[in-house]
Amino acid sequence: MSPPDRSPEGFEVGRAVALRHRPVPAALRRLRALVRDGVPAGAAAGLRDPRIPAGAWDSVLARELALTLSWAARRALAGAAPDAGALPGAAWSGDGTVVALLPRHGHAVHVIRRALPFALCGRPVRVHGHDVDRTVLRRCTATVAELLELPGLTAGDEPASAAVAGCGPDDLVVLTGRVATVAKVRAVTTARVLAATGDCVVLVGTDPARLRRTAEVLRGHDHPESCTRLGGVRVGDLHGPALDGSAADASAPPHPSAVYRLSGDLGEPPLAQHGYTCLPCDVDGVVGTLVGFARDPIGGWPGDFLV
Repeated sequence: MSPPDRSPEGFEVGRAVALRHRPVPAALRRLRALVRDGVPAGAAAGLRDPRIPAGAWDSVLARELALTLSWAARRALAGAAPDAGALPGAAWSGDGTVVALLPRHGHAVHVIRRALPFALCGRPVRVHGHDVDRTVLRRCTATVAELLELPGLTAGDEPASAAVAGCGPDDLVVLTGRVATVAKVRAVTTARVLAATGDCVVLVGTDPARLRRTAEVLRGHDHPESCTRLGGVRVGDLHGPALDGSAADASAPPHPSAVYRLSGDLGEPPLAQHGYTCLPCDVDGVVGTLVGFARDPIGGWPGDFLV
């Protein structure tokens, strides 16, 4: 019998938390209604990333919630299957609390991708970030929790360092940030740590002209310090020579959040390449899926929408 989660190998749900923790049915119904009817205007405005034009934000938010609903449905089916125990083991048992440490940008999207899935599985989640972002993090977290009626999803009042220090061996820290921060966090906690530390995307392909055109499009959407900024263009393999010098040091490949592979078929499944997720991308810079984005062989995050 085929496993219930028919994702490509390495892209099955249940990678971060044990499948015995099922998505909360009532929250899933509310999520389905948001995907169907849209997020109320006031809530959507409160969640908006200021880097994204107001006219484009509704589409971004709709995409994030639809991908979350798709993940939740796949997880519910996988967890209910008789052979669920045969699926790959999760990184965390799910017996404690999740502390989600978020970066200084993309607050709403990071709450949805790195904190919400655990709360949807019934796990208590506290969201923390930089002290200067406490107000916006509290607003985004409270808005998402209210929309889905998830009281276990909250913004922590204490500094992130205190939250990490208070974690025990049953807890999980989900970190989105720099590689150097992972070592600091692991040094002060007995909790399981999963981190997404990629700082760019890398574009790969075999046609230099198409690569140059696509790179130009992608650079037009770059945001400073964003993990989706274009950090390198390569012909062929990820660790091959730089095509146009866009990588700072061709001998030291960047640490990407994802590899975009130039493809004529956006329906191709994601692939694992050198420990990273390789996603199909067309010449206009459109990516076929975001499942597995931010997979990190250094920090251990299995990729978005794979919790």
